[in-house]
Amino acid sequence: MILVRKSRFFLQVAVLWVLVFPGVVSAQGPSRFEEANTCYRTGDFEKSAELFEALVRDEPGHPVFLYNLGNAYVRTGKLSQAILAFEKALLASPRNTDVRQNLEYARSLLEYRVDDDRNWYLKVTEVALSYFTQLEANFLALVFLALFLLAGSSYFIFKQPVFWGMGRKILVVFVVATGALAGLKHVQVDMIRPAIIMANECNVRYGPSEHDQIAFKMGEGLKVFIMDRRADWSRVLLTNGENGWVHHEDISEITRT
Repeated sequence: MILVRKSRFFLQVAVLWVLVFPGVVSAQGPSRFEEANTCYRTGDFEKSAELFEALVRDEPGHPVFLYNLGNAYVRTGKLSQAILAFEKALLASPRNTDVRQNLEYARSLLEYRVDDDRNWYLKVTEVALSYFTQLEANFLALVFLALFLLAGSSYFIFKQPVFWGMGRKILVVFVVATGALAGLKHVQVDMIRPAIIMANECNVRYGPSEHDQIAFKMGEGLKVFIMDRRADWSRVLLTNGENGWVHHEDISEITRT
């Protein structure tokens, strides 16, 4: 077993995560998973990353594979790939503290950083939403909507005031809150479309062509939000409010698959 420790110099793969979540390793790939972990423990990080990449290709949304892949990337100095892997792992396992800690560690190694100048309520909303998957948010919304409809049916059909009266008001609050949670989560993942800068140095231009002037440059690993797409270009927004156009090949979206 190798424990994950936050350090200025190294990260280690948390193999016990597999024991905490029994059955997370697919039946078709346990030997590759074991081999990847063995390579990591013996210091062959390039080989470990290759094996975890193959596992992720087979199961793109697997949080354990993505998490361990991120750790291997950190050890090989591929910070943008590591951050992308950790971000994807969080989509599937949003409350895992190991993933969050290692993501923050990888970000701390970046040479280029930007300030987060967004309003406080946007920051709080983003953090709160990051602790739920889309499936969980949808499930909560449906559960409380079903309870509200069941309570209303009981009152109007059977004249049984189950969860009616004060309970009705409480249910309405939860229906609205969970519905908003599901809707905002959808907006966060599928409409705002977060992405990671993959290029070591990315030119951000005023327009979607090579003829447009360079507005500023960005380094690898930064998180941006895609606002528009045209041909081979994407218009991205940074947390400090700056925006511009970059080549598609310079960024990679954080998606569930």
